[in-house]
Amino acid sequence: MYKVLLADDEPLALEGLKIMVNWEKWGFRIDRLCRNGEEAIEHIRLNPPDLVVTDIRMPVLNGLELIDETRRSGNRSTLFVIASGYDDFDYARQAMNLGVKHYLTKPIIESEADEVLERMQNELCETEKRMLMRTGADRYAVRRALSMLLFGGEEANRQELMRTLKHLSSQASNWTYVQVRMEEEMMGSAREVALRMAEENGRSYVIDRAGGSFGLILGSDQADNEGVDAFVERLHAAMRAAAFGRIEIAVGCDVDDLNDLPRSYRSAIEAARFLFFGGTPIVHYAKIQGQKLSFDPRELKAVDIIVETMENARPDDLASAIREVFRTFEERMVQPELVRIFETQVMLACASLFKQLGGDPDEMRMLWDSISDVEHGKHLQKSTDTLIAFCLKCQAAVRELQEMNCGGTPAKVADFLRRHYKETFTIKEIAERFYINPVYLGQSFSRKYGIGILDFIHDIRIEKAQQRLRETNEASCAIAEALGYRGYQHFLKQFEKRIGMKPSDYRLHHFSK
Repeated sequence: MYKVLLADDEPLALEGLKIMVNWEKWGFRIDRLCRNGEEAIEHIRLNPPDLVVTDIRMPVLNGLELIDETRRSGNRSTLFVIASGYDDFDYARQAMNLGVKHYLTKPIIESEADEVLERMQNELCETEKRMLMRTGADRYAVRRALSMLLFGGEEANRQELMRTLKHLSSQASNWTYVQVRMEEEMMGSAREVALRMAEENGRSYVIDRAGGSFGLILGSDQADNEGVDAFVERLHAAMRAAAFGRIEIAVGCDVDDLNDLPRSYRSAIEAARFLFFGGTPIVHYAKIQGQKLSFDPRELKAVDIIVETMENARPDDLASAIREVFRTFEERMVQPELVRIFETQVMLACASLFKQLGGDPDEMRMLWDSISDVEHGKHLQKSTDTLIAFCLKCQAAVRELQEMNCGGTPAKVADFLRRHYKETFTIKEIAERFYINPVYLGQSFSRKYGIGILDFIHDIRIEKAQQRLRETNEASCAIAEALGYRGYQHFLKQFEKRIGMKPSDYRLHHFSK
C-alpha cells in the first residue's frame, strides 16, 4: 500500500482528514500525522512517503514552503495534494508552479477526495510501471503481491496477485517472514542494506511496514532453516555496521506454501514480543514456541507500592523499588501490554496525588509525555529508566507542594505537644490529626526544631520533672507517672540522658546550693 503523510496545524482537521477519507479503498495507508511543516519535512527526509496531503497555512513552514523544500532537497517522487479552506487563486497558482496538480477544499467532501485519490493511485501506478521498465526487474511487483497477501488489498487485484505468487512459488520450497525493527531515524540505512542483500539473495523480498520496522520474506530450500538462520545473522551484522542503535530481528516459522505466509508473519510478531526483555537481539519463533507471557492483573498491585514509596521514602529507595518491580516483571515474563498498563496506572496515581495536594494533575501527564517516547515501551530496561525518571521528578514536585501546604504545621504540632505532653501519641496519630503524611511530618519537624517529635516530648516532660523536683516533695516515681511515663525505668533513662544524674541526686543537688 502507498504511504501517506498528513500535515495540518489544526488537530481536529488532521483527525478529520484521517478518518473521513477511505484511504485503504484506493490503496493508501496513513504513515504519519504532522502538526507543522518543519515536522513534516523532517519525516519526508528520513522516510519519504508516496503522497503528502498538506494544509497551506501552517506555522514554522507553510504548505507551499514544505513542497518547495522537498523538491529542493532532491525528492521528485513524493506527490502532493493541497487541502485548505482558503480558496485563493494566488496559492493555487504557486502550488501549480511547484508541480501540484490537485487541490482539496475543507471541509473534505468524500466524493471529491475519492476522485483525487483515484488519480493519485493511477499516477503512482504509472510511476511504478516506469520504474520497473527502467530497472528491468519485477521485484517491486512481487513485493507488492506479497504485501497484499499478508495485509490485504483490492479484490480486483486478486487475479494478478495469484499469477505473481504462482510464478514465485517455484523459486523455493520454504518461506519465512522476518520482522526487523529499530529506531525510526536509523531505518533508512538499515533498509538499504536489507534491500541490497535481498536482491543479492534473489529469493528474498523487503516488505515495508510503519513505525520503525520492516519485514523480509526469505525463500530457501532447507526445511531445517539453516539457510535462513545464516542469512539473518549476516543481515544483522551488516545493518549494525551501517546504522547506529539497537537493531532487533524476530524470525517467524517456516511454511512450505506461500498461501500460509500469514502464519509465518503472525509467528514472527509473537516472537518479537520476547524482544521486550532484552538479551539477544535475534529471537526465533522456533525457540520460544510454547512459552507463554504472563498477564496476571495482580501484578498491578505494585502500583500502590511505588506510590507509597514515592510519598514516604528517599529518592534512592524509590528508584530501587521500581527496579525491583521490573525485575519481577522480567522473572515472570509479564506481557509488554501489562507493563504499559502498569506504567499508565502509576502515572495516573501520581497525578491523583498531585491533585489532592492542590496541584494540577495535567502537569504530571505532561511530565510523562515529555519523559517517555515511542521507544520506551519497546524494551523493559527502557521502561524501567523512564518510570524512574518520571517518579523522581514527581516525588520532587509532591515534596514541593507539601512544603507549600504544610509550612506552619510543625509549629502547630509543637504547640499541641506542649499542651498535651502528658498524653501518649504515636507519630501516625499526630499526623492524622493534622492531615499530613507521617514521614513528611517527622522530616519537616526535625528540620524546624533540630530533633524528632518523640525527643521533643521527652524534653518537655523532663523539664516539667525538674520543676516538680525543685518545687515539691513528690516521689520520683509519682512524678514520672504524672508526666505520662508508664514505667519508672523509662523515665529514669530519659532523665539521666538529658540531665546527667538521677532525679534524687538532682533534688539533693538543688537543695544543697
